[in-house]
Amino acid sequence: MARTKSATRRRFIALSGGLGVATLAGCLAPAAEDDAAGATDSGASDEGDEVHEVLVGPDDEFVFTPGTAEPLEIEPGDTVRWLWESDTHNVVPTEIPAGSTWAGQQEIEDEGFEYEFTFEVEGHYHYVCEPHESSGMVADLLVGDVADDELAEEDGDGDADADGDEDTDGDADADGDEDTDGDADADDETGDDEAEAEFYTFDDPVDATGKDVVEIETRAGEDGTNEPNFLFEPHHVRVDVGATIRWTNTDGVFHTVTSTDDIDTRRGGGETFDSTISSEGDTFEWETTEAGDQPYYCSPHAGFMYGLLEIE
Repeated sequence: MARTKSATRRRFIALSGGLGVATLAGCLAPAAEDDAAGATDSGASDEGDEVHEVLVGPDDEFVFTPGTAEPLEIEPGDTVRWLWESDTHNVVPTEIPAGSTWAGQQEIEDEGFEYEFTFEVEGHYHYVCEPHESSGMVADLLVGDVADDELAEEDGDGDADADGDEDTDGDADADGDEDTDGDADADDETGDDEAEAEFYTFDDPVDATGKDVVEIETRAGEDGTNEPNFLFEPHHVRVDVGATIRWTNTDGVFHTVTSTDDIDTRRGGGETFDSTISSEGDTFEWETTEAGDQPYYCSPHAGFMYGLLEIE
């Protein structure tokens, strides 16, 4: 199975010196802060503190604005309000300063949702959207005075990064291999791309013409093959106009079935259909109405999980 950077919840080990990293998510006391949507942390003051807005997935792009292209810089006591402008996103911290209790918005939410938090602890915060982390939906937040040398030390001193990998000092990385130049994973990612290209040839569709209902399942890829981490099975199907396509979640992993006009970019879309099948046994049905090709993909796993319907 091709190794792909999956969107999984990260856990951090506390680091000493510089900007400490606190253990996150399940290790935080849920009652410490009010993280409810639209609620302001009890540490906010009535005057003098600012509210900064961050757009989550604007224009169907996998970004936080500001945060992804450049860090958002605020002062202690300021509040950050995240505004969801597209579907299937969350805000999950993967790096926070020692002493901070920020747990983020772990649940996946859709357009129109709002979440805010008041930051009191100075330091560098890094967070991700889990469903789209592999597509680059990550962000940085700087609270108070964060020296450039501290950030450089944090990024390049060989301490564990967000994956627990050693970056620069030649120690073993997460795979147990030596990583002497910080670029050991580059070859792996190139291999992943080559394996994906070999798997998704789209030159041999499964012929399901003549069937009123066509079944497509989600499943994990098989180890030792060129299959991606997750896939639609079958991923390339020829069907009749009027046939009903039924997608079924068989692996218990959060997936979407999202139409797109471009199978190569796999961003945005959803004009024809966009459904969540988040748990094992969940299904989604769509009836074909006209001839032509209909590509689609799974939004959380857009980098490697997609399919094509040939409708005739």
